[in-house]
Amino acid sequence: MGIAEDLARTDPLPRILDWVGSHPAVLGVFGGAQDRVGAYSKRPYPRLRITDVPGGTDDMLTRLMAVRVQVEALGEVDGGPGKEELRRIFYTAVGALGELPAAEPTVEGPVIVRIRPAQAGGYLPEADGRPRYLGQVTVWCHPAW
Repeated sequence: MGIAEDLARTDPLPRILDWVGSHPAVLGVFGGAQDRVGAYSKRPYPRLRITDVPGGTDDMLTRLMAVRVQVEALGEVDGGPGKEELRRIFYTAVGALGELPAAEPTVEGPVIVRIRPAQAGGYLPEADGRPRYLGQVTVWCHPAW
């Protein structure tokens, strides 16, 4: 395949969402609920919103991409749960992400080779007042060959 096709196939977000959404520690922090991880802010809360954001690098020669991914623990508009609980949810998700490079890659890829913090977590409410704890990681990956 050409460079364009390889780079297009190297989107780590679906793999990340599947991994974090099914990770035992993440499920545990949500009391076993399996509908609390996704790319959007939607009920039920608390939840994790995980999205790719600008930043990182794309190496056309090696096809190695460094993708910036934002992890957000979101609460209800009424203010619950508190900062401490959202911090716990956030760092549980980041810890689960740290285990992903050691996991068996999927057939369709991408192959995730490294995940490192890019921006430490911190409390920053959404514009509507919803409590939020967020940070970013950099995900290094390449297409499955």
